[in-house]
Order: sequence, then structure tokens, then C-alpha cells
Amino acid sequence: MIYKITTTGDFVTRGITLKGGLTLTVDTGDQIVNPDEIKAILLSSYPKADINVRSFGEIGRYGFVVEASDLSEEEILSVLNSKLGPLEESKYSSETTGPSLGRAFFVQTLKSLFVAFIFMSLVVYLYFGNSLKLKFLASTLSIIAGIMMFYANSVLLYIIPVLILIFLLILYFRDNIPSFAIILCAVSDVFFSLAVFNLAGLKLNTAGVAAFLMLVGYSIDTDILLSVRVLKRKEGTVFDRVIDAMKTGLMMSLSALIAVLTAYFLTTSSVIKEIMFILAVGLIGDIIFTWIQNAGILRWHLEKKGWK
Repeated sequence: MIYKITTTGDFVTRGITLKGGLTLTVDTGDQIVNPDEIKAILLSSYPKADINVRSFGEIGRYGFVVEASDLSEEEILSVLNSKLGPLEESKYSSETTGPSLGRAFFVQTLKSLFVAFIFMSLVVYLYFGNSLKLKFLASTLSIIAGIMMFYANSVLLYIIPVLILIFLLILYFRDNIPSFAIILCAVSDVFFSLAVFNLAGLKLNTAGVAAFLMLVGYSIDTDILLSVRVLKRKEGTVFDRVIDAMKTGLMMSLSALIAVLTAYFLTTSSVIKEIMFILAVGLIGDIIFTWIQNAGILRWHLEKKGWK
């Protein structure tokens, strides 16, 4: 992700809905098209353009979608009409997202992820935290940070919520290690999914944002299961309780992973594929960060306190 930021200026490649541009959908009827050929045709006329072409369809109805951030509808249609033959108006439709609107969507995306994460971490701390006074302080600061981030329109109003979040993470770490471990797992899962998303060369759209928001919530359920089993139960050793929680947690994760992969391979919708790809990577990462990272931190913390 650091390499991505240094080379492109963004931590992820944005799609048309978050960057701005044109989406042209063409219905080819029962004719199957090769999206790579369509892309090559367009790039032969506009070699410097940012163009992405993907196909869709099922038996009897096929088509393709052209996404371009720096071409107009007329320019794309002129090339397609000259290379593929005239297209009927009823066979295509277009949707344009302005650059300023795309940028606004992206900013709102980052805000929503920040607010979702800060309140998710608060809920975890309210359940596992030790001090009632610190819980009240964390609740107050979380509400202030969430409201400021939501209405932020200047650099200062962005910096203050981030500083509050850093302070809260330090507070969670000093007061209650298990709650900090759960929050760390959620952060690790999201960053892991973003990194794999970048390595796969995919572009993030609004559908992907929804997937990351779901991931923020889903990534902590097995961690809470682990923490509750280890901290609240008294039977057996710490390691025995971790193994007991792992049996249930892995069954949950594998069941969800099977459902997500089935949807990914069977659907022809690029929107659903993007969501399922992010969720599948997140679920795989969650297994690693829950049962190696979080379980290791919990066991170290409890055995340091004298638990056997």
C-alpha cells in the first residue's frame, strides 16, 4: 500500500464511481464478445486513455461494459461504430460521473470507514474494558470524533478526529489488552484485504466500499467469540479455551467462505464479484489474524498475569 501511495498518490486504484468518468453498457444480444479485443480496439484509437472493458451475460443475452475516465460517449461510440458496425440506440446506455462528484464519493467513503471503525472499537471496549470512567471518556471522545469527521470540511477538522482516534487506541491498549487485540485484528484484516485488492490490480468502486464496511463488522465476530470463551469461562487452561473457540470460529468462517466463493464463481455481475472478492480475502485474512495474532496476544497477556 505504501508503494501504491508513492507511485500513484492513492492507496487504492479508484474506479469510475469514485474517480469520475463514463460507463457505457452495450447489449450484444446472443453474440458473445471478447472484452480484451474491445479494449484493444479502443486503445488503438486512444492509446493514452484510461479504459477498462468487461463482459457480462448469460445464455441468450450478452454484452460488455466500457469504463473510461477521460473519453466522451461520442468518442467511444465513433470507434465502436467504425470497428463493430453501427449500434442501435436501444442497444446501449451510458452513465456519467463527474470528477468532482467522484471525488466527493471517495471522501465520503473514507469518512464512513473512519466513523464505522471508531464506533466498532468503542462497542468492543465498552464490553471488555475495565474502568467505568474511561468507558465514559471513550464514549464522549468517540461521539465527538465521529461528528467532527462527518461534518469535516477543512484540514484541521480532519486532523482532530484522527488524533482522537490515536488517543483512544492508546487508551484501549493501556486499560484492556484483549479489547485492543480485537481492534488490531479488524485493522489488520482491512489492510490485508486492501493490499491483496491492490496486488490483484482491481479498481475500487462504491460496491467495494460496501464490502469493506461489512468486513469491519464481520472481522471482529470470531475475535469476540475467542475473547469471551477465554476470558469468561473458567474450565480448562487458556490454551484449551482457545482450541474450543477455534472449533466454533473456524466452522463459522469456512461456512461463510464457501457461500462467498460460490457467489463469486457463479455470478456474472461485476458488482457482486467485487464484493465477494473482498469478503473472501477478508475471511481468509480473518482466520490468520484471529487464531494466530489475536490468540497469541491473548495467551501472552493472560499467562503474563498468571493465568494457567
